[in-house]
Amino acid sequence: MTRNNRQQLTVEKLGDDYLDAGELRRWGIYQDRWITVQPFLRWPGIARMRVAKFLILLEMQNQATRQRIPVSWTRCRYGGTRPWLICQCGRRVLRLFKALPGYYCRQCFDNARYASQCKSLQGRLHFQACKLRLRLGGVASLTAPFPERPRGMHRRTFERLRRRAELLESGLSNRVKTKPADYPNLVYYSRPSII
Repeated sequence: MTRNNRQQLTVEKLGDDYLDAGELRRWGIYQDRWITVQPFLRWPGIARMRVAKFLILLEMQNQATRQRIPVSWTRCRYGGTRPWLICQCGRRVLRLFKALPGYYCRQCFDNARYASQCKSLQGRLHFQACKLRLRLGGVASLTAPFPERPRGMHRRTFERLRRRAELLESGLSNRVKTKPADYPNLVYYSRPSII
């Protein structure tokens, strides 16, 4: 029995609340000593997070038990190391998504698909064009005027993205161009990360 595509769980819908190993590394949270983080906006379900180089301890809101998330490190080809989060099922992943009792990998969510995997060819082209318009600071509607170059973006980058968007939109029928954007899944790509 297949589920309706609108009701199907996607990674983008899970993306409201997730832990990203690379994001934590960029913030400088992994240390040889314990660091306590009080996450207010970024992770609303977490009361307190204690982080060391090889382990993350999460104290969730309204839950008595803590979640232990081991962190493993691999060497990169050109030097340095990369962190990985270990899910409760034993998989080594980059992101863990929020569920009722804690954070888990996407395979634990019945292998949630990306939104583009649930669409037809025309739907995928439409979705990509909407994502490009959002990236350029515009509206995710193909009937709206094309956005101006964002401040700080190189002209060559803007022209490359504009040509890509025009190529995507030229392959779409007029019926698909007037279709409303898939905002529940596009929100995942338009949100800046905050701590």
